[in-house]
Amino acid sequence: MKKVDFLYLSQKDVVDVGLTMQDAISIVEEVLTEHGLQEFENPPKPGIHTVPGAFIHAMPGFLPRKKAAGMKWVSGYSDNYQYDLPSIMGLIVLNDNQTGQPLAVMDGGYITALRTAAVSGVSAKYLAVEDAARIGIVGTGVQGRYNLLSLIEVLPEIKDIKIFDTNQSAVEEFLSAARGFSTLNITTCASAREVIEGADVIVTATGHLEERVYQENWVKEGALVLPVHTRGWDQELLNQAEKLVVDDWEQFNKALGGTDGYYSPLPNRYVELGEIVVGKKLGRENSTERIINFNFGMAIHDVYMATEILDRARTKGIGRILPLFE
Repeated sequence: MKKVDFLYLSQKDVVDVGLTMQDAISIVEEVLTEHGLQEFENPPKPGIHTVPGAFIHAMPGFLPRKKAAGMKWVSGYSDNYQYDLPSIMGLIVLNDNQTGQPLAVMDGGYITALRTAAVSGVSAKYLAVEDAARIGIVGTGVQGRYNLLSLIEVLPEIKDIKIFDTNQSAVEEFLSAARGFSTLNITTCASAREVIEGADVIVTATGHLEERVYQENWVKEGALVLPVHTRGWDQELLNQAEKLVVDDWEQFNKALGGTDGYYSPLPNRYVELGEIVVGKKLGRENSTERIINFNFGMAIHDVYMATEILDRARTKGIGRILPLFE
């Protein structure tokens, strides 16, 4: 039997391959095309929950036409700041789609940050009002910052950014990261309501929330709402918004719908984002409809982005080859 090894990529290695936010948006849009055409396997995430409000999820995914197969094993612990650790950590394993041989193991934290924000960019491309200029961001941690980078790529008219976070250090990190964008007018607000009211695109990236702290009547006509961490919104927004868009209905409904889900009952009317990308369903139809788009996170995004990173790492000679067996 022949020797088998695999490529190991640390977070620094993953960053060093040079994937840009525009690259990530293009990759995500390709994946959503495959999803819209039903050319995928993306079973709902099984998980374990070692402490309240936290998770460790297994996320397998396969894109047959892209020959991309693998799994992300990812944890989300919002209290990790107490231990000087990131809230999201994980690994991605890629497999050969013909033999199942492990090809690579790499950091999944950076990929998660990049692809999550990139999905928001694709959402805004298809669902935001034309000439959207006012962005509201509640939660200025990693996803707050990366979502801004993504939205800037697809919404060239952005001028005003309002932000709010209960963690002042997160606000300061956001402001520091945004200093390079001199054309942006960034205002730090005293409440989530102040951020949300009047915004054309609303990003809520506040980690695990059990209470519904964001109200439907704060959302103006024509706004796009992107709940990055899915919770925190008044049930009425789901019922009153003209469009409910999700990335994958089966997965979203299993996690947050059902008889005892966080959003229960979920409205029967929904559109999957991939259906909009491939033209099966309509996205925004006018400048007044309010749209809420839940992107719960699909493994196929991680797997395909990791496949692109693996290809670039091999070309550039990045990473460390480790033996699996002789």
